[in-house]
Amino acid sequence: MKIIPKEIKQKPIEYMVLASIFLLGFLIYFFADVNSHEKRLVVYFMAASYFFWSIYHHYKRGDLSISIVVEYLIMALMGIVLLTVSFF
Repeated sequence: MKIIPKEIKQKPIEYMVLASIFLLGFLIYFFADVNSHEKRLVVYFMAASYFFWSIYHHYKRGDLSISIVVEYLIMALMGIVLLTVSFF
């Protein structure tokens, strides 16, 4: 039974960066003593980091296209909308 996908084994640093972005963002968002404006900034930072990480990741893989950029932009914007509307 394979637990860790092959791509993650090949590039563990890239995926550790992605996991760190989300882990740090969620820890700050839910456990740090920050006001609602600062929480929005954390959400924006997480979304932008996710978007730029995905662009870098696909560029390194050699399959970056406009459809991938649009897809990740939409995903980042959905995350912003869901987190800012749900918790504020």
